[in-house]
Amino acid sequence: MKLIKEGKTKSVFALDNGNILLKFKDTVTGYLSTGVSDPGGNDVVGEIKDVGLGGLRITKYYFELLKKKLPKIKTHYIESDLNERTMTVAPGVLFGKGLEVVVRFIATGTFIKRYGDYINDGDSLIKTGKNGKKKALIEFTLKDDKKDDPPLTKSTLRFLNIANKKEIKTMKDMVLKIAFVVLEDLKKKGLKLYDIKFEFARNAKTGKVMLVDEISGGVMRVYKDGKKLDYVELGKYFE
Repeated sequence: MKLIKEGKTKSVFALDNGNILLKFKDTVTGYLSTGVSDPGGNDVVGEIKDVGLGGLRITKYYFELLKKKLPKIKTHYIESDLNERTMTVAPGVLFGKGLEVVVRFIATGTFIKRYGDYINDGDSLIKTGKNGKKKALIEFTLKDDKKDDPPLTKSTLRFLNIANKKEIKTMKDMVLKIAFVVLEDLKKKGLKLYDIKFEFARNAKTGKVMLVDEISGGVMRVYKDGKKLDYVELGKYFE
């Protein structure tokens, strides 16, 4: 086993069989300027005991739920070990230097900072299409902490050779289905999902688009009775 990368919230190891091992840390991200933990922030703002375990538990729960609910959706998930705080995944090739796809159900956070002149904090971003299917706002952003994850249009993604037209459509189709599964599951728990970000990559063996990274409190804003839940509070719903 060889250490590949020390990330903000996970250590990444290469296994002898070609798979990847992710070890979840107890660090939390947010904004150093305020010291507030928030899924929209890119700074490490501190540590919380067992937050890594909680993040892995939620991630395990959702990857396994997706396997049942959306069996055709490709992910990198293979297995996890809560005792070791590790998750084994298939190797992937990043889109560019890293790509994030954000699904927004309720306007808040950086979205309001950018577009607050046109929409109010708390407004719904869910629309119903002509076919009766519900849609939410999707944003592509570069995974670039130094540049605050700049948003990208589909044209820019293609022009910069980060992803082709087919891959962009695949990610959009996948991310909506995945996000609504998480939304409905949280609703059953009495919780409200405002927004959530996902990461995608190409499977290193097949080249197919797959969901990667994690699905935890570190990548979503979840509210209960109008109050945003922190990492620990959200984790209690998955114990």
